[in-house]
Amino acid sequence: MQLRSKQIVYLAALVSAAAVFACGAATGETGKEAKGKKATGAADSTAAAVIGDKTITLAELDAKAAGPLVKVRQDEYEARRQVLESLINDEVMAKEAAATKKTKEELTKSEITDKAPDPAQADVDAFYEANKARFGAQTKEQLAPQITAMLKNQKMADVQRAYFKSLRDKYGVKTMLEPPRVQVAQDDDPAKGPAKAPITIVEFSDYQCPYCSRAETTVTDVLKKYGDKIRLVYRDYPLSFHQNANVAAQASECADEQGKFWEMHGAMFANQSKLASTDLVETAATIGLEKDKFKACLDSGKYKDEVQKDFEDGQKAGVTGTPTFFINGIPMVGARDVNSFAEIIDSELERGK
Repeated sequence: MQLRSKQIVYLAALVSAAAVFACGAATGETGKEAKGKKATGAADSTAAAVIGDKTITLAELDAKAAGPLVKVRQDEYEARRQVLESLINDEVMAKEAAATKKTKEELTKSEITDKAPDPAQADVDAFYEANKARFGAQTKEQLAPQITAMLKNQKMADVQRAYFKSLRDKYGVKTMLEPPRVQVAQDDDPAKGPAKAPITIVEFSDYQCPYCSRAETTVTDVLKKYGDKIRLVYRDYPLSFHQNANVAAQASECADEQGKFWEMHGAMFANQSKLASTDLVETAATIGLEKDKFKACLDSGKYKDEVQKDFEDGQKAGVTGTPTFFINGIPMVGARDVNSFAEIIDSELERGK
């Protein structure tokens, strides 16, 4: 069976968290981008329209259009960044070719193609088992060629990324293209990692959103990969059409009272079918919380305002779906893969040198 590239792309899109999978928020939510291009700040009183004695300012306009504006600015930056990356890679490859007396094609073969190993059968088997629920009636034998090719492409991409990074370091590349950023308050929400870490990730998430649950594994892998370079701040953004999301968010705060926020956090994402109040009380007991104290906290609704504050701060930052991450203020929407995080994080670390 001859493989077509579109088959590989389809398979990757079907199983990869790199696709933008997010639970969508209702339309009409308000917010504002607190930091961005000139003439879009909250203090901009330039008139956008005048109706009699009423003036609508650019600040008010940007506040209402925060979500779409964040996306437009991010898309503009992304288009520039991709072209810039290509230009930089071409230039450092040309320098390396001249230094080594080799052609670009020879360097590509020796440093990238030849160094990307074929995936082991165990890797193919493991990939199929982890994702077979999404493959429908297709068997492992039918999908093995596509899976092998996709894993090979992933390994090739990893090798290529590492090689170009080594060339960038060798030839002193420093990028000054500044991404659009949104000023996002961390509040006093639960966090992991040093307060002075060079990278802060603020996550707005929903305990009932399936894509938020999927993103948990990726976030854990990112924290392992970068260690003390990352500070993760978790903030609630319960969507109105998720019946139990708000009470689950309050439950995490009640668990935090007893020093077990992250344990409750993990337990709720691990079993999203058990997010009703009665289920949450039982979950609290299984992770070692004082059951009666937790129930009293949850029943009181004492953290409703705290959850609402998180939600409103998310709106102000332009959040329109979950999960949404702000990496040093750079927005990234959806359940993405580790490489999607790494592209931004590595760029930020390079920029901060």
